[in-house]
Amino acid sequence: MLRPPPQMTAAPGAPQPISTRYGLTYDIPADWTNDYRSIAGWSNENDKASYGAVGFFSYGYCPEEDGGWLAISGAAGSRDLDLESVAQQEVRAVEWIFDDNAGTLPTVEYTDPVWFEVAGRPAVRVSALVTDIPRISSCEPGSARFDVVATPGYATAETMVLMVEVHQDIDGAYDGGVADAIISTLRPT
Repeated sequence: MLRPPPQMTAAPGAPQPISTRYGLTYDIPADWTNDYRSIAGWSNENDKASYGAVGFFSYGYCPEEDGGWLAISGAAGSRDLDLESVAQQEVRAVEWIFDDNAGTLPTVEYTDPVWFEVAGRPAVRVSALVTDIPRISSCEPGSARFDVVATPGYATAETMVLMVEVHQDIDGAYDGGVADAIISTLRPT
């Protein structure tokens, strides 16, 4: 499966399902944008992180930033079978995602891995609370939550990664608990 399945429809006001090309589906809140065919992410001279099957909240909220969102979710694949290693590697991207490209790093507090199951299969979640984010523009959040779940994929990759990033301490921000709600909906397609 090289592309995601067709978009699933939802009743107005209901959570919106996003099917990934990895054989798993998750739901985003009704007031988010379902951009399941798009790829979003971050890059700098040395690193890149990209996710497909994207959902986002308040895209383009800041005229000072090209794009920009207050919250985003997405899925990626990995060939690595070590779920914890994959989750740890993906979540550590916050160290450069939230830097100022001049060497100033944010403060990052990582949680211990939390193991659970998705449809009877193992999954691990690692979260990062990012504070002291360098101010590049007035659009930078005061803090952010970045959650990563790694679980075996059903198609195209051995491991699927679900990422949810939620900006906090900024006008219009979504409640950080939305990450828990999104992750709890992860299921086979």
